Amino acid sequence: MHIGRILVVMAALLVAGCGADAEKVREHLAKGRALMTQGKPDVAADEFSKATALDKNSMEAWFELGNAYAALKKYDVALAAFVAAKRLDRHSVAPYLAHAKVQVELGRIAEATTELNLVVEMDPKNLEGLIELGRVSQMPQKLPDGTTGVSAASLERAELNLQAATTLAPRSAAAHFELAKVSVKLGKREQALAALATLRSLAETDPAAKKLLPGAEQALKASRG
Repeated sequence: MHIGRILVVMAALLVAGCGADAEKVREHLAKGRALMTQGKPDVAADEFSKATALDKNSMEAWFELGNAYAALKKYDVALAAFVAAKRLDRHSVAPYLAHAKVQVELGRIAEATTELNLVVEMDPKNLEGLIELGRVSQMPQKLPDGTTGVSAASLERAELNLQAATTLAPRSAAAHFELAKVSVKLGKREQALAALATLRSLAETDPAAKKLLPGAEQALKASRG
């Protein structure tokens, strides 16, 4: 066979092989996601691992593998998987957000705050990022003087992000819940009452709001001393 024709055949076989691997990756991802919805992250992790083995440059595979390990509370390997996903797609906020959530689980509030600020900077209209940053900014962390607490600047940052979240999604129970809490901490009772009123209205039809309502009411009640 002529050398040129041999090269053409080899190239065709290589492309076909890549196509087959890509199809297998999609199959492993689909199986893994289905297993995650069934509450089986351990088995899902196996599927996602197979996907990363077939395509080490698949951001989706590494991201889903991180989600599976996070669900299993295997936080170190989850963080490593999310870092791999971030390196493969620096413009996707999903792995940054997931990475930040694991940092929160590990009690690394400062690191999580830094990453969530990046998420909101990358996508100012990312509702989940705004709410998570508002929630995490209310958590105690080590302060410059060596004590542990929540600075006024952190509370003000939380307020700004939660105000943006409620503007972006007026029917977000989580956003109004967190805004009510931070408003109490800032001594802004009228804003807290307004957020609580919205949460009560949402609770009439929204199970999530109904579940959060008692916590918001307790925060307002406690603020009265």
